[in-house]
Amino acid sequence: MEKVVASAPGKVILFGEHFVVYDRPAIVSAINLRAYVEAWKYDEPGVWIRGRRLSNHPASRAIEYIFGKTGFTSGISLKISSDIPASVGLGSSASISVASAATASLLSLKKIDIELVKAAAVEGEKIVHFNPSGIDTTIALYGGGGVYRKSSGFMHVDIPLKKILIVNTGRIRKTGEMVKRVKDFMEQNKERFNMMLEKEEEIIRDAFDAFKNMDLEKLGKLMLENQNLLRELGVSSMEIDEAIKLALDAGAYGAKITGAGGGGCVICLVDEDKIERISKALSSKFKTYLTELSAVGLKEEKT
Repeated sequence: MEKVVASAPGKVILFGEHFVVYDRPAIVSAINLRAYVEAWKYDEPGVWIRGRRLSNHPASRAIEYIFGKTGFTSGISLKISSDIPASVGLGSSASISVASAATASLLSLKKIDIELVKAAAVEGEKIVHFNPSGIDTTIALYGGGGVYRKSSGFMHVDIPLKKILIVNTGRIRKTGEMVKRVKDFMEQNKERFNMMLEKEEEIIRDAFDAFKNMDLEKLGKLMLENQNLLRELGVSSMEIDEAIKLALDAGAYGAKITGAGGGGCVICLVDEDKIERISKALSSKFKTYLTELSAVGLKEEKT
């Protein structure tokens, strides 16, 4: 039995979520939590997991797109495993879409066609997101860190920050609902929303200046400014606000939503020598992850 395996990383958005949908820049980094997909040919047509046909799922949509382009007619059976918690803003569905598309490319073309995988993964993400910006699939593909803008794509930029503390509030939310909430805010408050877009771009510029000097205090303040904008958009929650307060009380420089909000995860900027203590202070209430930034992107794994 020919088996192929691919993996792709999750991500954190350090600055700029939601505004990125409106063609403003976001600073994003791959993290060392990964999704793994094993795949092999299956006798029946379609995409199968544990003997059941998979439909209306990011993985199946991405794979069907690949097979439609390559003319591959066999079925495919998958085994999906992931370190990335689902529906909390860390790019789980995109990582699975990208890794699944890569296995389909490997089976049908005997190689990973990056452009084909990228297009397929975006198709997969449309099942999950109301209006996907493309940021999750891009970082799952290429890894590392940098700036993403919807109109111009991803530009790799070295992010000197090596680690970030992630706090999972435990509240699952649907990205599409949050994106729609922001769209409704925009339509009802167009003048204010345009001002917020300009402010977000200013925060991004200031963040890069702070990164150059690794000014964690300045970065922390900018994170809180970004969080205030997200709160005004209506995508914060009681759990998010509580996690941020606990992090700041424990000594974090700053904290904010990462991803769509409404629940999900918060990132906390902390000194490396304080990470364990701050993580412990938060773990009495929330699940925490100490993650490395600028992780490697999509790759074929040994079988």
